[in-house]
Amino acid sequence: MDFEVEAESEADFPKTRSTRHKCSACYKQYKKKEHLVEHMKVSYHSVHEPRCGVCQKHCRSFESLREHLTGPLPNAICSKIFSEQGCDLCLKVLDSPSSVCEHKKRCCLSAPAPMGTVKMVYSDPTVVNQNGGGPEAVAIDCEMVGGGSDGSLDLCARVCLIDEDENVIFHTYVLPQLPITNYRFEITGLTEEHLRDALPLKLVEEKILQILYNGESIGRARLDGGRARLLVGHSLEHDLDCLIMTYPNHLLRDTAKYRPLMKTNLVRYPDRLS
Repeated sequence: MDFEVEAESEADFPKTRSTRHKCSACYKQYKKKEHLVEHMKVSYHSVHEPRCGVCQKHCRSFESLREHLTGPLPNAICSKIFSEQGCDLCLKVLDSPSSVCEHKKRCCLSAPAPMGTVKMVYSDPTVVNQNGGGPEAVAIDCEMVGGGSDGSLDLCARVCLIDEDENVIFHTYVLPQLPITNYRFEITGLTEEHLRDALPLKLVEEKILQILYNGESIGRARLDGGRARLLVGHSLEHDLDCLIMTYPNHLLRDTAKYRPLMKTNLVRYPDRLS
């Protein structure tokens, strides 16, 4: 009698095998295919990302790949194989332990060195502003420190511009208009000493615009660009806001939004997944 009741209960609640949908690049798993598709749309996995030589998992950076192989909680199988057949410098996995010795003799990467910040001198931008000459595009990068009571307000403290050949054409430390409450030294490497002789934000804005407009009138630049230079950067809207600066949208090339410069998704048509 008990056996019949047990059999009926099993019939009422049949065992269902859950299917997991796994990303072929980063190996994250999802219960629903729709969640996997959404992940692929926003992850932008690229063939240029470093990949584990054992399991072929994509990692966002060499630092994350190193964590995957030798970190505090590494993948057990990958860590074991890497410890025997892997190069500690370039993180490649070779065919055999004997191949590792030969590889290390010609490995072109140097051992990791502690990161630091070297104080750079101020550079005058007038050398690239000669009668509309110079590079057609300029890349910008800003370093932010923290302001406000909790240090969460981004304040530009350092700005650098380079040309198409990666030559520094303008660099300076910036004195924010608001008091600095967090130098974010672990990320920026900046201290109070770096900003002791920093330029006022307004003056920095003028010098940057002098480089970008390249002797062209603001009206002509906003119309068709003229001799004004393209501005390349990542999250340009945020950098320009922190610099309290505006520049014509058609002259901006933001790597975070500009499709020709964005990473390509490994799965071009995720809606066709079976």
